[in-house]
Amino acid sequence: MSHIIKNIDKELGQAILDSPYNAIDYERLLINDPIRIRKEEEDLSINEISLDIHQRLEVDNIAILSSDALRKIRCRFYRPKGKEDLPIYLFFHGGAFIYGTPEQYDCILCQLSLESNMLIVSVDYRLAPENPFPAAMEDGYEILLWLSQQANQIGGDSNKILIGGSSAGATIAASITHLAREKKDVHIQHQYLLYPVMSNQLQTDSMRELANAPVQTRTAAKWMWKHYLQDNIENVPKYAIPLSERNFDGLPAATTIVCEFDPLKDEGKLYAEKLNNSGVSVHLLEIKGAVHAFDFFDCTLTKHFYKQQIALFKNIINTLK
Repeated sequence: MSHIIKNIDKELGQAILDSPYNAIDYERLLINDPIRIRKEEEDLSINEISLDIHQRLEVDNIAILSSDALRKIRCRFYRPKGKEDLPIYLFFHGGAFIYGTPEQYDCILCQLSLESNMLIVSVDYRLAPENPFPAAMEDGYEILLWLSQQANQIGGDSNKILIGGSSAGATIAASITHLAREKKDVHIQHQYLLYPVMSNQLQTDSMRELANAPVQTRTAAKWMWKHYLQDNIENVPKYAIPLSERNFDGLPAATTIVCEFDPLKDEGKLYAEKLNNSGVSVHLLEIKGAVHAFDFFDCTLTKHFYKQQIALFKNIINTLK
């Protein structure tokens, strides 16, 4: 563990130590009381300074009726004012499938929407353990279908849909990408996977060597999957584990970003390799000195990555047909 701490970007390491969220014992709570994490994060968020929304940006919460008509799926929309036919980025927040909210990503998605000139739709999907797989994937796929039908009503272009997310959100996005390829109802143009969770096997070199890394540990990953899969932990259903999928043909081009000191690093790389071996265009980027979820911490490394990310999205959008 000491050699990991020594090699992490020093400014990032200090920012993690200084963060009030460092006081939450995520690993213990994942084992004993996962739902409690939501309350502890909410309590901390009350003391945070509200983000000023840029005057050129619209941010709205929209509740979309699910196909069973018994509930609604809330989405948070980020849209540059006065723009039409925008590329659409369907986004899924992180949080081990268990916690997290769209609002937690305002600090990232507001500027990303403006500077990349995209309509971003962040899904408030159902969370485990109350709603294990496939609930989150089903919510996301319903929103994908809705966007394909209603895009022009909200300033988007249904022919330019990207999908992605952070951490467990990237897992959900990848699952939906496989599902959409099978169903053929919507054509996804690109998948953007940021430090993704791709396997429940936890047997990669990085998972062993970085088992106790800051922010993300092997133990936390183990319990995350237990809560997400529950009764299906031994007999994993199709689409739940992206790296275990057998068919990678015909999937959309991908951008996969991994972190040097993240135990999830190798499974992200393996997923990119499987895509590449099936003829899918892949851009794999490893952020040196970074740990899982590094982009939530204010430091020079994060600022530099944000500029990289804007350039990545602009390049992706320019290649859309």
